[in-house]
Parts: sequence; C-alpha cells; structure tokens
Amino acid sequence: MKPAKGLFPFAAWLIRITMLVFAYTIFFEIIKTFDFSSLDFYIAAAFAFFSVLLFVGGFMSKPAMTVLSAFFLFGLSVYKFAVLFSKEPNLPMLVFLMSMSAMLMMFSVGNKK
Repeated sequence: MKPAKGLFPFAAWLIRITMLVFAYTIFFEIIKTFDFSSLDFYIAAAFAFFSVLLFVGGFMSKPAMTVLSAFFLFGLSVYKFAVLFSKEPNLPMLVFLMSMSAMLMMFSVGNKK
C-alpha cells in the first residue's frame, strides 16, 4: 500500500491549527496573569507567539517563517519535556513529546505542498 501523499497539506494545516489550540489550552491562564517575574510566563508567551507565527507561515510562499517557528517551538517543547520528565510517563510529558515530534516534522519539511 502506498502512502497517501495527497493528505500531506491537510495534515500540515491540522498540525498548525492544533498548535494554536494547544498553546491556548495549555498556556492561556499563565499568559493572562502577566507575571513578568516568572519564567513560565515567558515560556508561555513564546509558545503562543511562535504558534501564531507557525499558522501565519502556512500562508507564506517561502518556508522561512514556518521553519523558524517550528525550530523555536521544538526547542520550547524540549525544555518543557525535560522539566516534566519523570521515571514514569505522564500525560503532560507525552503531550510535549508529541509537540516535539510535530515541530520536528514541520522544521524538516517547511511549507512543502
């Protein structure tokens, strides 16, 4: 059976939309506090900012914005994964592992149609 290459654009847009919803769901309460002395605030703000840029990058003809956003989101996801890492898998850790894999994919393919 051959891969369904025609579904790639749909999958890429699904990842972009999912990252927006993910950033809103996970980080909105932290961003809403505007606690500039907290590292979590800056991580949350960066995650939300680069999620928006990842979405906007999908409308661009050149892949630079998508690749750059995916790179930073990958790095932020690695950081959150490392912070949440424990001996036994837990849901938040696995969520950021999924985010890492999705952003690595977006980083490697950019806006390929």
